[in-house]
Amino acid sequence: MTKIAKITIGSVLILTASLSLACDYPSRPKIPDGSTASKDELLAAKDGVQSYMEAVDEYLTCVETEEKSAAAALDNPTSEELQRRDEMLSKKFDAANEEKALVGEQFNQQIRAYNAKLKETGE
Repeated sequence: MTKIAKITIGSVLILTASLSLACDYPSRPKIPDGSTASKDELLAAKDGVQSYMEAVDEYLTCVETEEKSAAAALDNPTSEELQRRDEMLSKKFDAANEEKALVGEQFNQQIRAYNAKLKETGE
């Protein structure tokens, strides 16, 4: 095996290993239209929303752990560099928590639409 082939294979293995450790942001759950959805569809959506919220929390834990490891691996980081990294981590946390709030509100809107439909139909 040539030296170039060994370097290429080694690089691919390192890249693959680092990608497998990366934190994956969870997919948003599907939230049905409350004005047309059944109770069972909304209950399933509730489970999906709860799972999503838990998955986002797991993602944030993963991101925080990876950032701590990455910061610890730095060779003589400056205080500015550490502050920048901390700010980026805070932005990730803020964005993920805002997304959780948005998904929760969207689900609640559909619950209100479902309840309004029940009220109109007298069910």
